[in-house]
Amino acid sequence: MTSPNRNTDQPLVSLVIPAYNEENRIGSSLATIKKYIAQKDYRAEVIVVDDGSKDDTLAVAKASLDGCSRHLIIGYHENRGKGYALKQGIANATGRYIVFMDADLSTPIDQLDKLLPILQEGYDVVIGTRKNAHADVRKRQPFFREFLGKGFTLLSNVLLVKGISDITCGFKGFSKEAGQDIFRRQLIADWSFDAEILFIAQRLGYTIREMPVTWYDAAGTKVRLMKDIVGSLNGILRIRINSLRGLYGRRAAPDERMPEQGQAPSIPSADTD
Repeated sequence: MTSPNRNTDQPLVSLVIPAYNEENRIGSSLATIKKYIAQKDYRAEVIVVDDGSKDDTLAVAKASLDGCSRHLIIGYHENRGKGYALKQGIANATGRYIVFMDADLSTPIDQLDKLLPILQEGYDVVIGTRKNAHADVRKRQPFFREFLGKGFTLLSNVLLVKGISDITCGFKGFSKEAGQDIFRRQLIADWSFDAEILFIAQRLGYTIREMPVTWYDAAGTKVRLMKDIVGSLNGILRIRINSLRGLYGRRAAPDERMPEQGQAPSIPSADTD
């Protein structure tokens, strides 16, 4: 089920927000986003994907986006996972750039002021990091969750990706071409999708830059600790198997794609400024 409100002008950025049982905070988050984009001199599109919520997330999102000049609400009955929800939202995005963020705005929307210029420099993928010395972590996760997150990032860097300090930060941006190409190939729906999309991005040669962000831990996380730990470790194994089976394919050569206005420069993958 979709609830669109779209004009014909292409927005500069599509903001994709996956949501599962978020009726208590999706309204305030969308109000904050609406106020933010109303102050900008560019067009933005808001896409909410209700991932089979059992509460009134869908209704609250519809009410909150009423009057928003360009938005899309996608909903379905079965809870499929954050990765699946993002795949649907990004496939339907029309902006020149695509940014996804968590429904709790644990990375505040004003961080978009830093992220968009980096994408406009020509980077294909920009990912928020809480691990850079310049990141502003105002409220940390509980120790055990933070420790396990670091462990997952370490394993992912050993087995899947190289040089990424923060795999799971829920604030990532893409050029439209890169984002839709990467998520079209994505196969994992659960929490290990973060590692998968970065693995795909590096495998296909997309340029990646990390960006230190402001971040705080928001109460009410949907992470089911032990179940998601096991699932994430299993996800790393599945990504390796999928790659060995050739399921992620290859990036199309320039002469196989539509002409582009410019190619992204070849630049380092980590921001240490």
